[in-house]
Amino acid sequence: MKDALDKLSFKQILGYSIKAEKNAHDFYMRLSDATSELVSKRYLALAEDEKVHKEELVKLHRKLFGDEQIEVPDSPGLPPHEGDIPLDKVRNLIEALDAAIESERNAYNIYRYLAKKKPEHQRFFEYLAMTEHVHEMSLSEEKNMYLGYFDSKTVEPDMPFEMITNVQTQRRLVE
Repeated sequence: MKDALDKLSFKQILGYSIKAEKNAHDFYMRLSDATSELVSKRYLALAEDEKVHKEELVKLHRKLFGDEQIEVPDSPGLPPHEGDIPLDKVRNLIEALDAAIESERNAYNIYRYLAKKKPEHQRFFEYLAMTEHVHEMSLSEEKNMYLGYFDSKTVEPDMPFEMITNVQTQRRLVE
């Protein structure tokens, strides 16, 4: 990915990051809508983080370039943004978490790259990198918890999605 980033201008990387944050926000909102109230609140919090990241990146773009004309490059070597994974089976939750973990890891790497390339904004990009890393770790732990349910045969991958996100089901799983 570093080679792909090296070929882009700072404005293009900023545009790519703004789009990635918007897509991440939308992705977590979809997960929130598909889950129980308890789980939904977690994804709402992640969505809010991504929204704030996007807003701060747009402010930086406006400050540096005087406009909000976001330039999103179509560059090979850049990771794709979150996709549209259907959320009807438990296995889809694992796929969604895999996509989110990968996106958070990519965001971490991009912000670390920008922190090194733009020392005048180093603290800002390091902060964004740190929050994306925390998201990645948290989502990885969540995924491992669900995989543990598979191992214990409490939940099957083809069960309806709500079986794992239903608060009552979750209580039975831990009792």
